[in-house]
Amino acid sequence: MKKSLIAILAISTVLAIGACTKNTKSESKESGATSMTSKKEQSTEQSSGNIEQKKSLFTAVLLEDAKKNEIVDQSIRLVLTKVEAIEDPENILNMMKNDGVILNVSAEQLANGLKEEDLKSGDKIQFTLVDLPAMTMSIPPQVAGNSVLKVEKI
Repeated sequence: MKKSLIAILAISTVLAIGACTKNTKSESKESGATSMTSKKEQSTEQSSGNIEQKKSLFTAVLLEDAKKNEIVDQSIRLVLTKVEAIEDPENILNMMKNDGVILNVSAEQLANGLKEEDLKSGDKIQFTLVDLPAMTMSIPPQVAGNSVLKVEKI
């Protein structure tokens, strides 16, 4: 009698846990699919120009000569100091003001035929970032290349 009661309880417990686990997985799949769909719709709207994207514009001084990142993706590394905001709708200057910032950009993001060799220590540059740029929490922070719209020498 006791053995059969314990067996029934054990089986019903396993079934209840299995049902709850299965339900949780299907909910997370659904929310993930919704999330992916909304991200896809956002990127489509941004690329088609339906949404006006805010931009942040800054000036800064190169702390060292521009260098090519040999290991990662052949991007150009710009170590900047004395960062000042021209347009900063998201108020991100505070993250870059004290310790500077590092931009990782591609050659295509350099304006007016500017090349890596043209960017020397002490040069003043102007750079444009997208609204809420992807930025590391390191010191100094680093901005991912896909968050940089343009880099110009002034």
